[in-house]
Amino acid sequence: MKNSFHLYNYNSPVHFIFAQHYYIIKQHEKDILALSLITGLVYIEAQDNAIKTTELNLGKDYLKIAAPIAKEIGNNTIIGLGEGTHGTKEFNEIRAAISKNLITKQHFSIISFESPYGDMFYLNKAVNSDTDLKSAMKQYLLSIWQTKEIEEFLLWVRNYNKKNKNQILLTGADFNFVSNSVKILENEFKDNSTLKVLIVDLLAKAKYQDDMWSKRNDKNFRVDMPAVIKNGTQAYELASNIEETVNKDNISISTEAKLALQNIKLGFKVMYEASKQNYDISRDQMMAEMVTKTHQLYDNKKVIVIAHNGHIAFTFPFSDDLGMGGYLKKQFGEKYYSLATLTASGTYSATLDNTDTNDNKYQAYPLPAPLKDSWQNYFSEFKNENFYLNLRGNNGNPKGNFSLALWGYFYMDPVKYEKNIYTKKINNLSNYFDGIIFLKKTNASEHLN
Repeated sequence: MKNSFHLYNYNSPVHFIFAQHYYIIKQHEKDILALSLITGLVYIEAQDNAIKTTELNLGKDYLKIAAPIAKEIGNNTIIGLGEGTHGTKEFNEIRAAISKNLITKQHFSIISFESPYGDMFYLNKAVNSDTDLKSAMKQYLLSIWQTKEIEEFLLWVRNYNKKNKNQILLTGADFNFVSNSVKILENEFKDNSTLKVLIVDLLAKAKYQDDMWSKRNDKNFRVDMPAVIKNGTQAYELASNIEETVNKDNISISTEAKLALQNIKLGFKVMYEASKQNYDISRDQMMAEMVTKTHQLYDNKKVIVIAHNGHIAFTFPFSDDLGMGGYLKKQFGEKYYSLATLTASGTYSATLDNTDTNDNKYQAYPLPAPLKDSWQNYFSEFKNENFYLNLRGNNGNPKGNFSLALWGYFYMDPVKYEKNIYTKKINNLSNYFDGIIFLKKTNASEHLN
């Protein structure tokens, strides 16, 4: 089992839990799905005057402070904008500002969230209409993205698309919920009697799997793993049959439906592989496939990926496995740029639910003081409290041997679960990211709920 699956709920204390299609282990000679949810980062020792950083004055307009960053990285094809927690207000705001600059000045036109493809398809339709945006966000966005900062950004996208011929596309790279992807096919082939029958069956299986994933938030719920694996295997085979029929009969299919079909197969792939006792599956590799396919099918348009630092990284920070960024770098080379965001103090928002859904309840928690031998502590001693550091080129590569704190959507006691929050020690950040934005003190995201 690839360690990149650990990223789904970075800091969960439940080391072996059900995740509808993300992980598989053997236990007591039975094949079950499990996800070990751990994450972390790196450490350094160096001096501020040896590193060339760009100061960021957060008291000014975010668009202005983001402009030089966007200009410097805008010649890339795919840009990953990461976050060191799944609940920091400033991370969302500065990435939105960078995205706006990349869109208006550097010709980026696709924004891919760490969120299910089918859900983002319907959110994109809502953004490009007069639908109440808050309601659409609560229906189609995972709760980690249901924040006032993201709402403001989506309103900007709505206004931009109304005024400009070149439309911004909102899409998703993930596949943890698949029912809405199946609904895209349901609409696509509503007049094809052969495919319609297959899709009705596929939708029922998708709803079952989605329901099993959501029910993990019920502490009294116990999943029937053999049933889930059987359901997922049958669904994968159904999706494959639909794909074969489309190709054999040369049936016309929209770009959105092509991506939905791929997303559905990815969503059931782990269950299918579990039935064959194959556990060497990488969520990050499959998300990279979604980003790459989206880029290709939309005429090689430039893509912004908004996800956790652990995903946009070249290497998964808790292991030697590739992150989504590593797979994208293999595909796009130096045209992929990975930009992480880090903080050292303040507050962040998290949930007590095991599974991220669209109805989690979030609240603010204090960030504990960083460990002495951590990158966060190292950066907090720089003269510039808030800065951007481009690790490409001759800006000075921080040297040392530190670990990095990564916070997911699940709240964990920072003392009890310290080892689940901090990565192994890393002596070269450029092996993980192309650039870093460090904000010494930040605040919890403002959630809509």
